[in-house]
Amino acid sequence: MGAVLMLSLCATMAMMAAQGRAREAIPLHLCGLSALAAAVVAFGVRGFALDFLWYIGLPGALLALVFPAPAISRWQTALNLSYAATHALIVLIPLSVMARGARPERNGAPLTLIALQFAGLAAFFVNRALGTDFMFLCAPPAGTPLEDVFAWGYLPYLCALEGLMLACCLLMGALLGAGERTRAALKLRSIAPGKKHGARIPTAECTRASDPADKSPCEIPPDAL
Repeated sequence: MGAVLMLSLCATMAMMAAQGRAREAIPLHLCGLSALAAAVVAFGVRGFALDFLWYIGLPGALLALVFPAPAISRWQTALNLSYAATHALIVLIPLSVMARGARPERNGAPLTLIALQFAGLAAFFVNRALGTDFMFLCAPPAGTPLEDVFAWGYLPYLCALEGLMLACCLLMGALLGAGERTRAALKLRSIAPGKKHGARIPTAECTRASDPADKSPCEIPPDAL
């Protein structure tokens, strides 16, 4: 999947460059950064890349699929397919490695948000230098609900972007915690199969209070376990 993702990302960049828009092909959008992180994870490197994908990349890619805003191109169909493939793989890659046992850090959200601020700062200076709109810091993507927020003013728009990223981190952190609690409960249930009907403790020297001579195994009622 990592190779397919890189092929899709490179195809998008090539189509943009072929139209004389090479500066817009720099992977400084959130989807570009997430695609790079997903490729790193797909090729076997976990750590912070998986944290970034789980807390920001995955929910961001889902939002981009629900509210698609691909760039305008003379090869629009090909660009749309590349857009859909890239964002779908950003979702599938972290889920596939987590299905094999990898897990993001439970407390990885703060570091992810800090990294996102630095990425946004870099995008701000690149936007000023090149006249681009990376991270949609200058204007919202067309056809998305963010256009309505942008109509309220630039400051509310920036606050909405920050709030959206924070909400994503909180939601994904809650989902991760719920999953861990569910797995712990299932594991506890699997190691105590006799709890429901009472467990027998096979000890050789089990003495009952009512009959000291009775050495049979004790049966413990369920509510005593």
